[in-house]
Formats: sequence, C-alpha cells, structure tokens
Amino acid sequence: MIHEKIVKSMSNLLEFRDNADHDHIERVECFLRALVEEMFKQNLYTDSLRCWNMELFFLSAALHDIGKIAIKENILLKPGKLTPEEFNEMKNHTIYGEHIISKLRANFPDSKLLAQAQIIAGTHHEKWDGSGYPRGLAGEDIPLEGRFMALADVFDTLISGRIYKKPYSFGEALKIIKTGKGIHFDPQAADAFLTASRNLRGINYLLN
Repeated sequence: MIHEKIVKSMSNLLEFRDNADHDHIERVECFLRALVEEMFKQNLYTDSLRCWNMELFFLSAALHDIGKIAIKENILLKPGKLTPEEFNEMKNHTIYGEHIISKLRANFPDSKLLAQAQIIAGTHHEKWDGSGYPRGLAGEDIPLEGRFMALADVFDTLISGRIYKKPYSFGEALKIIKTGKGIHFDPQAADAFLTASRNLRGINYLLN
C-alpha cells in the first residue's frame, strides 16, 4: 500500500507540471507488460526476470521521468525545438530523478520499488551503442530495467502527440523501433517488443 501511495503522489506531482498527456504512464505500463510477457515466452533474460517482483517493477516505471519536476517550465513546456543548451538541461532530468528517489530511499531503505525506480530514472535514456545519456553506458552495462523502459518510453512518445510534435502512426513507430535495434535498443528486447506489438494495437484507445 505504501508503494502505491508513493507512486501515485509523485506521478500526480509530475503530471501537474508536465504538459504530456496523463495516459502516458498507463500506456507505458501496458507496453512493459506486453514486452515482459514476450520475453518469458522466448526465454530471454528469464534468470534476471524471475528475481524481480513484477508488480513493483511496473509500479516503479511510473517514476521514470520524475526528475522533470526540477526542469524549468520555459524548457519543459517549450513548444518549439530546444536549443543545445536547453536540451542539455533537459537531459539532466535523469540525474535529478536519481537524486529525488535516492532522498526517498533514505526514508525507505528496504523499498525494492524505489531501488528499481532509481535505476529506471537514471538509465532509460542510455542507448545500446553507448551514445545515450547521462553516462554513455553501452550494451549489457545498461541495467535491464533501463533497456526495457527505453523501448516502452520511446514507443509511446512516438505514437503520442506532444506540444512540440505530431504523433507517428503505429506502423511508423514500429519501423523506428526496428531501425533502432542494436543502436538505440537492446536487440533481443527490441525483437521481443516488435513481436509483442500484435498485442499493443488495442492500447490505442488510451490515446486522446
């Protein structure tokens, strides 16, 4: 119960500041569930996945962008393209997120949810080829939680409208995921995500 209250309170705080639609977190959870189910079907990374409390993992994913509450509104809500300086500041939301969650963990040191949430917040913008941020991690040096979150977060961003862009079609978004396999995304996880996409089309009802 305490886990759900923490996540709900912090998610509501972020939604208050962020201009993204409020179903983003719900859709991302659906995408992650479909991906994990497919990973088990294909027996991929199952040794690691069996060690996770899955419901806590899905809850923790809701805090992936919590660091955005520390980003200035003129950057967070800018309707046009960010300048290089603004984008560098936006990238810091990963570090801010880690810091915010680490403060919470000081009060709840045994929380597995917050432990995974901190990993996700700090690594969901890392890329398989090492070109991501904030630390330029590559390949399996990126925690599995971050690799999964990268797929779900990018896919939802692609198919959703934002203040700065129009949505891609479902098919266009899948092509971008496929193109990013082994570059942006863990290739095995990307393949599993693409296979699981047959179960994702129904999630379009969550799009406003």
